[in-house]
Amino acid sequence: MTTTSTDRPPSVLSTELGRLTRADATAFLASLPARDVRLVVTSPWFTGPFTADSADPVSPRFTEWITGFLREIERVLLPDGSVVLEMGCTWAEDAPVRTAQNLAAIAALLASGTWKLLQEFYWYNPDFLLAKDEWVEERGIRLRDCVTTWFWLARTPDVPVDNRRVRGFQSHLTHPFGNFLAFGDADVDQAYLDRCRAEGTRPSEDRFPVAAPAYFIRLLTEPGEHVVDPFVGIGSTALAAELSGRRWSCNDFSAEAVEVARRRLLAARSAGGGGPATPDGPTTTAPPAP
Repeated sequence: MTTTSTDRPPSVLSTELGRLTRADATAFLASLPARDVRLVVTSPWFTGPFTADSADPVSPRFTEWITGFLREIERVLLPDGSVVLEMGCTWAEDAPVRTAQNLAAIAALLASGTWKLLQEFYWYNPDFLLAKDEWVEERGIRLRDCVTTWFWLARTPDVPVDNRRVRGFQSHLTHPFGNFLAFGDADVDQAYLDRCRAEGTRPSEDRFPVAAPAYFIRLLTEPGEHVVDPFVGIGSTALAAELSGRRWSCNDFSAEAVEVARRRLLAARSAGGGGPATPDGPTTTAPPAP
């Protein structure tokens, strides 16, 4: 296996299974081996580094931005690997209207002939993207968002998948094999919350549920396969992969987010009884696979 870059981002934390880094997402992806990744599951910025504007509702710049990452993902992904992207619509900053840069980007990926849309998933997450209070509370002209969309992409319809692995994973309100996702995992971060309490520090209030990436990891990978998240934020994909016995490579550009991810991983491993994670080497004990 080869890479397109010899510049490997330094580790913020390493375990026997994975590695957390802080780098530009393109540089991070370029450092990974070719044709080694079974699943990329990630939640990039919904608008990219751009401002949502009612005069530019489909944002060609966003399409260029996201397809640039997909070109590098194509290199590292196994031929029958999967990509799962959380990409929702957003509100324009200047008017109470929706922008659809996510749909335009998905359409462009499909039009390229490289990618196929295998399915969409709809995640009940009422806190994910709030409309302005002026529109909802004061003027009563819009409603709050409750659902965000995950797009499951691959280069072939014949990818390894077994929906029996996620039966019963969701809330009892949903169909056991349905694509409407409703779940939570407050207990996953209990070790992190206890650690913050003991240290007298404030925990991050923006903790992306570990259950979201864990669902797709269970659905689309086997223990030991490689999971990647180039926009890992505060580390939920890393936690999900680590606790389920998958190899993982996760990255974010934000120093603040990566520090929270590091602390969450350390807390979870300490609570699980695994060997200590290190900033520049593997642990001696892997967590048990489910």
